[in-house]
Amino acid sequence: MDIQSQLTSGQLARLIPSISDSKKEEKATSIALAAFMAVPEFAAAVLGGIGVSVSKRTRIECYTEVVFKQVAKEGDKRPDGLVIVKTGSRVWSALVESKIGRSELQKDQIESYLNLAKQLKVDALITFSNQFAPSPSHHPIKISATKTRSVDLFHFSWLSLKSMAAILVSEKKIADPDQAYMMSEVVRYLDSESSGVENFSRMPQSWKDLCMAIQNGATVSKNSEMVVESVGAWHQLLRQLALDLSMAIGESVEISLTRENTRDPESLLAQEATQLRTSGSLDTELTIPNAASKLKIAADVARKVVFVSMKLDAPKDTKRATASINWLLRQLKNKDVSNLSIRAYWPRRMGTTIESIDALREDPSILVPEGSNVIPTSLEVCRVIDLGARFKGARTFVEDISGVVPSFYKDAGQELTNWVAKAPTLKAEKLPASSKPKEQSAPTIFSGIFSKDK
Repeated sequence: MDIQSQLTSGQLARLIPSISDSKKEEKATSIALAAFMAVPEFAAAVLGGIGVSVSKRTRIECYTEVVFKQVAKEGDKRPDGLVIVKTGSRVWSALVESKIGRSELQKDQIESYLNLAKQLKVDALITFSNQFAPSPSHHPIKISATKTRSVDLFHFSWLSLKSMAAILVSEKKIADPDQAYMMSEVVRYLDSESSGVENFSRMPQSWKDLCMAIQNGATVSKNSEMVVESVGAWHQLLRQLALDLSMAIGESVEISLTRENTRDPESLLAQEATQLRTSGSLDTELTIPNAASKLKIAADVARKVVFVSMKLDAPKDTKRATASINWLLRQLKNKDVSNLSIRAYWPRRMGTTIESIDALREDPSILVPEGSNVIPTSLEVCRVIDLGARFKGARTFVEDISGVVPSFYKDAGQELTNWVAKAPTLKAEKLPASSKPKEQSAPTIFSGIFSKDK
């Protein structure tokens, strides 16, 4: 049965909704869904991230404040929206539930809407809120796997929607000028304080307790509430950092996830919790389009430091270690290298060495292990920031790490390029005599081409 035929009420999403300014949730939802219908590039960017193809033949209809005909066991449940994507004979649909400001999604409500979607034969439930997740397939609320066997569940933070819209506008990726203008107005609205869109600004209250426990040498359980809460918040912070960098460079920056982590969000949480328990640190990598390497971010709880780095393979066409080091130093010539260092990775279990770039500019040989005559396998540019007491602060930790990532990329990351082997050159003395070109003057070679017909 057509999903629209099951509606008893609901109106098409409006780009300029005529509702009270106090209804921020309804207003933001209507504007976002209307942008899906008005700007195909925006719909493709958002829906493409969850595997829904949007082409020139696609027609999208979005409704708000939808009410369906009597559905068993669901009473008067009213989702915030409905998205219908039609391409030829194919139809994909999703219910939408949204929260704004500091309101958070609730497990009971999400599971109730998943049940409703199943009964209506709707393909998915999409949630919007100021909560963050590593990817759309990872949800900030833990939901029973049985609920998502027949209905997909996806989540977008409001900031991620704003980021995708802002990149489309700044990079002029919207073909129609009128649609580009509409998209810029959507960005303007989502960027305003009145919209209710908020950044991730603080770790949970348990973050301080976790830091103190690890720094005092206490054993923490990977399943303890403070570990689970802190790891979840760390993932939200990383998503915020990725979105901030995306908007700063005009390209989509993503959290690097393994196939297993993408397929099974719980595996990512379990790995991070185990790492935090065993090493006292949290770390991950960001994938930046066309950058020389992934950008690694690590928060060492035990040492109270934040570590940011990018690692490159060392040149293979040199016989001296200092030549490899100078190759990297030249890339950062005349750049601000305050608090930047280079770590060299050596073969045959020789370990690593690290020195500040300021010192290496004076003498690159200090990075080479004494008595070594080999070249490094890779070189890593890194910055270590000692946060001290600010590390355990719920707000100060977020504030400080939010500044470390973009400053490192500006000072070093965007300057780095990978080593590329030189193309092989022809050696004339190795060529057979018959293949060696005979030297002729230019006039002789071209005289026949340009001479006038007689």
